[in-house]
Amino acid sequence: MEDTYKPRWLADKLRTAAEFSPVIVLSGARQTGKSTLLRNEQPFKDWHYITFDDLDSLALARKRPDEILNISRHMVIDEVQKAPGFMHAVKKVVDKDKSRRIVLSGSARLLLMKKVSESLAGRAVYYDLMPFSFGEMNGIRHDSWIEKFMETGNLPSLNIKDYMPDKEAAWNLKQNLFRGFLPPVALLRKEEHIAAWWKGYIKTYLERDLRDISEIAYLPDFRKLMELLALRTANILKQSDFARDAGLSQATAGRYINILEETSLIARVRPYSRNISKRLIKAPKVVVTDPGLAASLAGAASSAAISEQFLGALLESYIFLNLTARASLMDADVMYFRTQGGREREVDFVLEKGKSIMAVEVKLAKTVSVGDIENLLFLKDASRNFACGLVVYSGMEIRQLSQNIFAMPWFAL
Repeated sequence: MEDTYKPRWLADKLRTAAEFSPVIVLSGARQTGKSTLLRNEQPFKDWHYITFDDLDSLALARKRPDEILNISRHMVIDEVQKAPGFMHAVKKVVDKDKSRRIVLSGSARLLLMKKVSESLAGRAVYYDLMPFSFGEMNGIRHDSWIEKFMETGNLPSLNIKDYMPDKEAAWNLKQNLFRGFLPPVALLRKEEHIAAWWKGYIKTYLERDLRDISEIAYLPDFRKLMELLALRTANILKQSDFARDAGLSQATAGRYINILEETSLIARVRPYSRNISKRLIKAPKVVVTDPGLAASLAGAASSAAISEQFLGALLESYIFLNLTARASLMDADVMYFRTQGGREREVDFVLEKGKSIMAVEVKLAKTVSVGDIENLLFLKDASRNFACGLVVYSGMEIRQLSQNIFAMPWFAL
């Protein structure tokens, strides 16, 4: 098994933040690689590192936080949500010396963000580390082709071979989606090991993380809702339907969904509506942020067990993951588009930067044709902000389908 650090695209953004912000908050789901990033990237790897997973450090943080904060001017403090009161001490030291730099990292965003926003308003910047993008996992450096595409409507001349992983096995779409993109599982090759790892991950989340975050009356109910969300990943979030199918009240289902979102295991993708006169669906889509987690929660013990219909939904989850990773670097937002009434039109994702949008359709097919861009053309006509469009598919070539709409292989995004 490889044990080398794979550079994260977000690292440059964190370095820029360290130039001006006293406090950087790095959150994300468990095992996305927050600690690994901070212990391998400059300048953070040279800063004093403390984790509140260490019970002695945690006890000291709760009783005498200044003893920890006086160790060094520049610090990384991990699992900080375990000592919410520590935030007030951080506020005092950065107010006293604004040249100090402190990174607060944690996997329970619900507690972390609430306490940070209350104590560190105006003193902190926030970032969420997603699982690996496909490019990160395969050692491909981030480039800015999406920004150029949105500026010109012309896809830059990309050499598709530059985006292909070295090992041919890494191109297998179904195996990639079954395995998922959290760093520890990304290194595994045998599917029985992958299935076992995800079972352990879910068990740890249910039995450990939830205890830190919120009191859940009955864990099997929470697990049932997780499974339902996984089976319906990349679909419209109808909270009443989830509540009914899980046998929960709407209020309880809503609270559980909020917890899953705040711990970064799912995301709500809001609808795009800027300057559009059509009748639009107002409900968000729900996406499980790692397709491997969705596959495991849905009961798939191997890639062969994944149906074609569910594979399409997992591919959408994968595209959301990669779009979100890129959007975080370019200060953009990821949404979706869907009309209601009459013949419904849907575009899977809309990436908005400033007043420009890039529309993205996801197709499981290995070939694409002009007929596949019908909904993109509908959005192009409906929105004067339309800059360009992509059809992401499971083929191997980049193709131009219209003036500013192209087809792109799934691994190149």
